[in-house]
Amino acid sequence: MRHTKDVRSGEKILFETKPRFFMYLKSAVIKFIALIVIIYLFEPVISVVASIQNYIIRYVQVPLVEATTLILFFLMLILILWIIWDILSWEYTTYTLTNYRVILEKGIIRKNKSYMHYDKIQDVNVSQGLIERLTSSGDISIYGGHENTRIILNDIPDPTKIEDRINHMIEGDYIVEKPAGSRIKDSVMDRYDKKFKRY
Repeated sequence: MRHTKDVRSGEKILFETKPRFFMYLKSAVIKFIALIVIIYLFEPVISVVASIQNYIIRYVQVPLVEATTLILFFLMLILILWIIWDILSWEYTTYTLTNYRVILEKGIIRKNKSYMHYDKIQDVNVSQGLIERLTSSGDISIYGGHENTRIILNDIPDPTKIEDRINHMIEGDYIVEKPAGSRIKDSVMDRYDKKFKRY
């Protein structure tokens, strides 16, 4: 798993994951099924087209068999490339929770990175359909204080556990290990107060 490269000093990665593979790639599964169907029907379709061509060749010289073969090969190539793109898209999507923020990184050609600090989070929503509940995955929407600010973690594994972790971080339930071995509770609100404390 790729670790976030620009984690700041003092910032620790608490949790890092990817979307649930099969749920994130459900469109790739449909494309794969379509590819199998095309491969399975390839010969029967060419046979039917050949018989149609034999019938109409008396009237019009049309290379139906060649054209149909090229179209089917072209469709298979597009589906294969599309499936590869979906898998690469999954590979380059990472969800990270640090002791300061939630980070979403994705993108193959163009990298996109979104993050939200815990003290800016206003609301966290989890949505799960029937299949998502069966596969223990779901979507988490994290809403910030600014208008239309949100991060969506699609098809994340164990979304209720991740929601709990985020809520614990918002409420300041994160324990920091100090060099002397003492454990100190590091609250988001404490960090906020230190940052904006007036002297």
